[in-house]
Amino acid sequence: MSTFDGNVLFGRKYRVLVSTDEGEGLDVSQLRCTFNVEKSMAETPNYSEITIYNLSPQTENIIIKAGNRVVLEAGYESEQYGLIFDGDIIQPLRDKEDGVTYKLTLVSQDGDKFLNNGVVNASFSAGQTPRSISNELTSKATNPIEVHTISDKLEDKALARGKVVFGLARDYLHQIAKSEQAAFYVNDGKVNIVKAPDLPTGKIIDLSPTSGLIGTPEQTEDGVKAKCLLNPLLNLNSFVHIDNGYVRQQKATRDSQAKQIDQDGVYRIIKITHTGDTRNDSWYSEFVGISQAGETPDIGDSMR
Repeated sequence: MSTFDGNVLFGRKYRVLVSTDEGEGLDVSQLRCTFNVEKSMAETPNYSEITIYNLSPQTENIIIKAGNRVVLEAGYESEQYGLIFDGDIIQPLRDKEDGVTYKLTLVSQDGDKFLNNGVVNASFSAGQTPRSISNELTSKATNPIEVHTISDKLEDKALARGKVVFGLARDYLHQIAKSEQAAFYVNDGKVNIVKAPDLPTGKIIDLSPTSGLIGTPEQTEDGVKAKCLLNPLLNLNSFVHIDNGYVRQQKATRDSQAKQIDQDGVYRIIKITHTGDTRNDSWYSEFVGISQAGETPDIGDSMR
């Protein structure tokens, strides 16, 4: 795994790996890279732009002609390190920043092949449940995809009679999620269908000024918006705790009353952006989280 010695850029650690159609893996971590990764619990693909500076002509040519996937890991030389993006390269853009600096930007989407081209032509027998149908939709599509989480709390209502489906698998998964008041999304190349009562398996990340919190978090309509040092442990559908004393409350207006801030300060992340520059100061995560204490908003409605 590629890391940097010396001043290690304030303890930063990262890896950028590009794979090709022939299965070759190109580690470009020794070069300057910048990145912007945007993720959400929505039905559109997560998105990234990763720019690599001053590649050798040979490596650049291989990536432009045959690069099909990019994996980005980032964080710090501690437990706060891990995967922040894994997706399909949809467009390589070559450009020149000045007379001597060349750059290649990889525009990529997570789950693009499945979400936009995953066609399913299948039949489901009577007695199958939304959970079993969801699993088959992902595996039988023309561009199949792995499943990460399908909520145990989906209704067990079985098909009364057989059903034939033909079309994009994502459209049928959308129908299932909508009927269950759930969120359907793809993250790191895997399908998720989750409901508000589902509890993430990871630990709750506590954020404060001593653990990376930057600036003042702001209360939103359904939760909170905050910024911190880049942290790959903050992911979609993960829990974060922020003490109420750090949060700026939403101002009441003439048309709406001020909402009470979450009494426990626990939020489920539904949107997150990671930005970084391996040779500069930028190394941040910004996220939006919905309240998990008291009256919990429906995840599906929050993302629509």
